Amino acid sequence: MSNKNIAIFTNFFGYDESYSLIRVAEDQIKMLVRHGYKPTVIVSETFEPEGAFAHPDVILKKVPNVPCHNQVKNDETFDKDVDDIASALREHLKDIDVVLTQDIVYKPSELKYNFAARRIAGEFPKLTWLHWINSATPPITLNSLMGVFTDQYLDLMRKPFPNSLYVFFNDISKGIIAKNFNVTDDKVQIVHHPSDLDEVYGVKNTLLKKFIQKRDIYSADAICVYPARLDRGKQVHFAIKTMAKIKELGMSVRMIVVDFHSAGGDKVTYRDEMKSMGIDWGLSPQELSFTSQFHPDWEQGIPHDDVLALFRMSNTFVMPSVSESYSYITQEAGLTGNVIVLNQDFPPFRDIFGKNAIFRKYSSNWDVLAGFDEAMGEGKHSSTLYGPAGISPEEREHYEGIYHKITAGAIVHRLRNDIAQAMQIRLRKERGLDYIFKTELEHLFFIN
Repeated sequence: MSNKNIAIFTNFFGYDESYSLIRVAEDQIKMLVRHGYKPTVIVSETFEPEGAFAHPDVILKKVPNVPCHNQVKNDETFDKDVDDIASALREHLKDIDVVLTQDIVYKPSELKYNFAARRIAGEFPKLTWLHWINSATPPITLNSLMGVFTDQYLDLMRKPFPNSLYVFFNDISKGIIAKNFNVTDDKVQIVHHPSDLDEVYGVKNTLLKKFIQKRDIYSADAICVYPARLDRGKQVHFAIKTMAKIKELGMSVRMIVVDFHSAGGDKVTYRDEMKSMGIDWGLSPQELSFTSQFHPDWEQGIPHDDVLALFRMSNTFVMPSVSESYSYITQEAGLTGNVIVLNQDFPPFRDIFGKNAIFRKYSSNWDVLAGFDEAMGEGKHSSTLYGPAGISPEEREHYEGIYHKITAGAIVHRLRNDIAQAMQIRLRKERGLDYIFKTELEHLFFIN
C-alpha cells in the first residue's frame, strides 16, 4: 500500500534518545521504512540525523530554528518566524499526501509552528493531517491568545484545522480529546505506541531478524526454544509434541529447535523424523523450525547472543533430556521468564533448579527406584510408558497424547493466568511495530 508520500513534522533541534517524542518519531520512521515508504521528516535546521533519522530511505527536510516559549508569548520576531516556517513548509509539503505532526497543534512551545501549519493548510486541500497528541496537556485556547495576537492569528485558530484527525492512545480518553479540540469523536483515532520488539529482546543479528519475520515469531501465544545437538537422548521430540498439544488447546505456537553440530549421521535422521512427526501431530513448517535449515550460515549453529534473544521472547521451555550434568539452557530459559517443564524421571533436575517447575515423566538414564549410590551406571534407567501395560502401539500413542495434553494444559494455565505471562503475550502480539502499523496506523493514510 506504499503509494502515498508521508511526512513527519517535528520541531526537533537535536537528537536526544532520552526524549520521548524522539522515540515516538523514530518508531514512526521504522514502521514506514519497514513497509516500503520513504518518509520525509521535517526538523529544525540544527538537527543532525542519528538512529532511525539517519536511515537511507529517510528524506530529511529542515525549517528555520526559531525561539520557542513554554507560555503564550508574542516575541519580537514572531511574525517573521511564522512567515519563515510557513515558507519552508509550503515547499516541503508540496508533494506530500499525509503529514504526521508531533504536538504541533496544542502546546505553547509549538505556537509558531502551529500558526505556520494552519496558514498553509488551506493551500493543500488533498493533504491529510494526523496530529499526534502525546500528552494530556490542555490545548491552547482562543481566549489565551486574545490580547496577545492580532486577528490574522486569531482567525487561524477560530477555524478548524482542515483535513485533520487527532491521534491518541486509549479509547477511554477519546471524548476528552474530542472536547479539547472541539471536534466530533470520529475525528479522534487510536494508535497505540508501538515498541521495537527486536530492540526490546536484543535482536541485533540481521539473519535472526529475517528468521523472526519470516516465521512470524512475535505473533504466537506460546514460543518454545530448545537449543540442542540432536542426540536422541535430548528427546527434543517430546517438546515438539507438547507444543502440538498447546496448539490443540487454542494457542498459536512456535517451536524453535536451535540445532547445532547436527549435520550428519543419525542426527540428520532424527531431525527428519521430527519434521515428519511434527506434521503428524498438527504443526506446520511455520510452527516448527530447525534453525540449521534456515540459512547455510546457521548449519552448524547460531551465535549465543541470538540464542539468548530467542529465550527473551519465548515463554515455554520443555527439558525432557534423559541425562544432563547441569543444563545451561534450562538456567537461561528460567532467567528469561519461561514456564519450565523438567524431566521428573531425572532427579538431579529438582536438585539443580528447585521445585518451581512443572515436573513430568520422560524416562531417563537414572534409576529412580535405586539408592543414590546405585542410581546411575551401566543398565541403570527409568522407563516411563504412557498408558497401561499390554496395549497396542496405537493405544500407547493415544495415551501418550493424553499425557502431553495434560502437560500442555498446565503450561497454558500459567500462560493465561499468570498476569506477567499474559501481559507479555498481549504486548508482544499487539504492540510491535508491524502490528500497530498494519492494524492501526496505515489505514489512516487512506481515510480522506
